Amino acid sequence: MKSNNTKLVTRRPTLKTLSHKQIKTTIYIKSSTPYISALKRTKKFLANLRKNNSKYVSLMGMGKAVEKTLAIGCYFQNEKGNGIDIITKTVEVIDELMETESMGMHEDAGVQDVEEQSDDDRETFLKKGRLVGLK
Repeated sequence: MKSNNTKLVTRRPTLKTLSHKQIKTTIYIKSSTPYISALKRTKKFLANLRKNNSKYVSLMGMGKAVEKTLAIGCYFQNEKGNGIDIITKTVEVIDELMETESMGMHEDAGVQDVEEQSDDDRETFLKKGRLVGLK
């Protein structure tokens, strides 16, 4: 199947089952996360380490956010003198793809129109892949 004729079926992500301690020590960085906001949030988490009875704060970023995650870690290593450990992690994922609308020809006018199908009627297939990120 050609990638031109398929589209990714988007669904909500599964709920993360994290303990209270993990919630208070884990920050997820997206590519759209503002750099300064992430720095302030990380400073706040580091200030509350003793209160949360933890030894470290985890910054997690995948894809385009890896560079930003590394930049935040390097800021705290260089400016604040904190130690950082960089851990890469690979996660296997399965994408659900759906064939896009096929183009048909009207016999009378020679005009292209789109065949109307509901999303339930379209055939979907699964594609396996891997994501690499930092922890």
